[in-house]
Amino acid sequence: MRERGTINKIEGKLITISMDLTEGCAACANGMCKSNRSALMAHNPNRVPVAEGDHVEVEIPSKEQAKSAFWALGLPLIMLFVGYGVGQLLFPQSNEGIKVLFSAVFFGVFLLIGLLVQRQRNEKSFPVIVRKIA
Repeated sequence: MRERGTINKIEGKLITISMDLTEGCAACANGMCKSNRSALMAHNPNRVPVAEGDHVEVEIPSKEQAKSAFWALGLPLIMLFVGYGVGQLLFPQSNEGIKVLFSAVFFGVFLLIGLLVQRQRNEKSFPVIVRKIA
């Protein structure tokens, strides 16, 4: 997905961008979602010549979106069921409570692991500046 924004600040490799309102915002009954413009961090691996105040188009690569979704949601959800299975294997005669407890612990631990992995690959998951808009 591509969005348009205005560069606020350039700090080395990282660029702060204010996202512009899209055409769909005019038809929205809510009127609150992007009313204050949201700011995000991006990087410029293609070395598009930009300066503060320039209008740019940014994109989050689909591959990076999928990786982020896996680490933040997919893996913890899988481990939720694995935890239940481990509880069943270790305590086959017990009630559901211990199995649910194992499930919650596995989910929590792997949610934390996923968030730590995302933090390490933070720059790779940033939106990329695609082009400068005249």
